[in-house]
Amino acid sequence: MHWNETSTTDEKSTKPAEVSPQKEHATRSREVLVMGRDPELKIFLNKALFAGNLSYTSASTTKEALACLRKNAYGVFLVGVDSPDSLEFVTLTRREFPDVPVVGMARAATPELVRDVLQTGATDFFFGSLDVRTFGSRLSGIMGQEGAAGASACKAQKASGAIRERESSPLDDYAIICCNKKMKRILEIAETIAPTDSTVLVQGESGTGKELIAKRIHILSKRSDKPFVEVNCGALPENLLESQLFGHEKGSFTGAVHRQVGLFEIADQGTIFLDEIGEMSLDMQVKLLRVLQFKEFRRIGGSQVVRVDVRVIAATNKDLKEELEKKRFRPDLFYRLNVITLQIPPLRERLEEVPHLVESFAERFATEKGIPKKTFSPAAIEKLQKCRWTGNVRELENVVERSILLSKGESVDVADLDEYLGESAELSHESSFAPTLSLDEVKRIHIANVLRQNAGNKMKTARILRINVKTLYNLIHRLDIKETP
Repeated sequence: MHWNETSTTDEKSTKPAEVSPQKEHATRSREVLVMGRDPELKIFLNKALFAGNLSYTSASTTKEALACLRKNAYGVFLVGVDSPDSLEFVTLTRREFPDVPVVGMARAATPELVRDVLQTGATDFFFGSLDVRTFGSRLSGIMGQEGAAGASACKAQKASGAIRERESSPLDDYAIICCNKKMKRILEIAETIAPTDSTVLVQGESGTGKELIAKRIHILSKRSDKPFVEVNCGALPENLLESQLFGHEKGSFTGAVHRQVGLFEIADQGTIFLDEIGEMSLDMQVKLLRVLQFKEFRRIGGSQVVRVDVRVIAATNKDLKEELEKKRFRPDLFYRLNVITLQIPPLRERLEEVPHLVESFAERFATEKGIPKKTFSPAAIEKLQKCRWTGNVRELENVVERSILLSKGESVDVADLDEYLGESAELSHESSFAPTLSLDEVKRIHIANVLRQNAGNKMKTARILRINVKTLYNLIHRLDIKETP
């Protein structure tokens, strides 16, 4: 496969201020050290790291790379596995800098190469064709930039009853702020089933933290020292998704100039996270079902059966039961996945967590961007707690970051939020119904509005109204509710 990316950016970007390499990972820069000779790989990295707001320093040999390491601090070591001394570099860096992740990269990979790189201590291994933005996002995740809270934020949450981990725990990068009853129960279930090999289905709206839950389960499992492989099933066309999941043999199709190992093989003994599995086509669902049932598959164009031992965690923002009714999801695959289901509530149903999330984000942004920490006024927090948050925690995080960067004072006030939060974003706590309306008329108007907001999706509407679907159908019929789009 080819990277198919071009860039005219210089090979080496501006370095941040020098920092001692012995500092903790939480205070490391977002600069990446890259070692490799492949020019096409470097061109891709120039563009991908720029898209991820990551600067990098390039080295061609182990000697050059180690000289850089001893002079500056780096957030991650990225090794292009394209030279004989690549594995030696991984071994040396893991021994001398054990707290910093090392990631291998190659435009082609064999199972033997993947095994050797991971066994030498690499945190992860990227290969094949990657999207520029996806690559930057995954790399930032490995650097520990995407957790909702770090160890320092956990300290602030202790007094308020929010769940926290020990400061020395490896879960610090995947700490989840939780003071909502439903979320606490979800975390309890996740921690209970984590040591097992049970398949887990995580459902919830976009931005609620499904990926964070999946990573937490993996860290708490007996497979925690094995690979955690993420696949976005909705981001790839069917033919490419099959090749990515199961691999292909050389010559199996036009452009298959080498054998490629699949992500299921890379995840062997570890965990594979199938995100947005509701977007998978029916044909791909059949192929995935066989892997789940028999733990085996064949590469595209291959005759040899490949057997794997992989734990599967799937996630979706769709209602799979409704997808079953519409015949867009296979019942046999659904029941295979639906061993343990975790339904993550949207942020609007756990608004009591907003103050803790804001505190966590503010502290993390201050550390990442090297700026004084800003507080949010009580009025600003109150306003944030009145919002709908259709984008959930991810949307709140973006609003907090923008407000901190653009506010001119030492604290963020309501005026700083108004530019990003219009009045339409707020949840009204006052009745919008005329006092002369009967209760049935109020129900008719409200149910029709919720149906319209959810594009007629009855399963989602029933969840928001906190009634079952059968009751919703009965109300629609009894109240003569017109289902207009």
